[in-house]
Amino acid sequence: SIAISPQGNTLISGSADKTVKIWHPGSGELLYTLTDHLSAVTTVAISHDGATIASSSQDNTIKIWQFE
Repeated sequence: SIAISPQGNTLISGSADKTVKIWHPGSGELLYTLTDHLSAVTTVAISHDGATIASSSQDNTIKIWQFE
């Protein structure tokens, strides 16, 4: 699953390796890796202001990640 911020400056990916990754879409640089899920990440979303990320997983959890 992928999501891009409304501003176009952040790309979020969720994958089978149980991670949520935050990328710079222009350079392709990996900025952060979030590792709190226990199973594959199936869905990611980013808030309008880019400060909040939500992810869901096959472990039946939803995680909310806050950035400042």
